[in-house]
Amino acid sequence: MYWNYRVVEDKYPKINKPYFEICEVHYDKNDKPYLWGEIMPAESLDDLKESYEYMLRTAFELPVLKVVDNKLVQVTD
Repeated sequence: MYWNYRVVEDKYPKINKPYFEICEVHYDKNDKPYLWGEIMPAESLDDLKESYEYMLRTAFELPVLKVVDNKLVQVTD
């Protein structure tokens, strides 16, 4: 069993409108996906690409945030 990141298309249930997201997808011993979790939703594939590029430019360049007592705090070394 293993996991990887995949683009997943789904639909908003109440309005039946598609959206795209990057998900962590887990596979069973027969290589069938059985579990996934939302990482980055978007309303189109182009929006998803833009969001991903923005994530690369910002998320890894900024300090790490940590949840402490249900609040985000900046990690200091």
